[in-house]
Amino acid sequence: MILGLMFFGAGLLVLAALLLCLIISADRQRRSHRARLARLRPDAGMAKTATPDKKNRERHSLFVHIEAQLRRTNLRLSLTELLVQLSLGMLFVYAISVLAFGLHPVLALPIAIATPLLLAAFVVHIAQNSYRAAFTADLPEALDVFARGLRAGRPVSDSLGIVVETSKGPTQREFSRCHDEICMGETLVTSLSRLQARVGTPEVSFFSVATSLQAETGGNMIETMENLAHQLRERRKLRKKAHALSSEARASALILASLPFAVALAIAVLNADYLAPLYADHRGRIMAGAAIGSIGLGMFIMRRMGKLDV
Repeated sequence: MILGLMFFGAGLLVLAALLLCLIISADRQRRSHRARLARLRPDAGMAKTATPDKKNRERHSLFVHIEAQLRRTNLRLSLTELLVQLSLGMLFVYAISVLAFGLHPVLALPIAIATPLLLAAFVVHIAQNSYRAAFTADLPEALDVFARGLRAGRPVSDSLGIVVETSKGPTQREFSRCHDEICMGETLVTSLSRLQARVGTPEVSFFSVATSLQAETGGNMIETMENLAHQLRERRKLRKKAHALSSEARASALILASLPFAVALAIAVLNADYLAPLYADHRGRIMAGAAIGSIGLGMFIMRRMGKLDV
């Protein structure tokens, strides 16, 4: 008992130290960003505009990558808030694993560290997909507004400003960044290349490549934008049609996956002792885990078979 409490206390100290290190690293990164912005101010002098050394860039590269991933979502989370929530989640999972499930403190430590990290990565991945889908859905209308601004004789920056004023959500956020970059002296091709790197959808690639070719070869950009908007709408219609055609496979996967659980629930209601070996005996737990894993694998395979890339 005493040894278990010692292990439990040691695990809490390790997680608390990890929390402190993460917060300190995030605070140092924030201070580094502010210092770089201060050096880049006009009144700071040309001698103070040197970039950070290589060691500092390597030290904060992971945090910069995490911040870049968060900016590609609609999650209103800063890096410090994310690290604090992850650390609190680790402490919670560790306490639940040891106190409620009776795991050994040493075994519960990697579980407590990995579970919040995997959950956070999954949530960020889902949020990024939702962000890209919302941007892709509004892109044809934004291109129409951009083309109408060019047709009215407005320059590129003003046309992008009209897109920012008339759009919302991810479209407004991304085109607002492009508009600010162009106003600061960047070319349209460079700004759209950065937009392609941030969003990374085929629709944005079409937009960036078409604009780059138009800028290099010359031609009617208004007609190019209008044709591209029309093609993107047709692509969206085709994707929805493919989604409707594959609905039968997805419904079959859902029914086949839920059927074993429905039968198990019915048996548990009628005769609860009949299913006792599945959770009371270790061999039954292994069989139940293998069955659940097989169901998950089958759902994944059927989902991939029913998914059509358009």
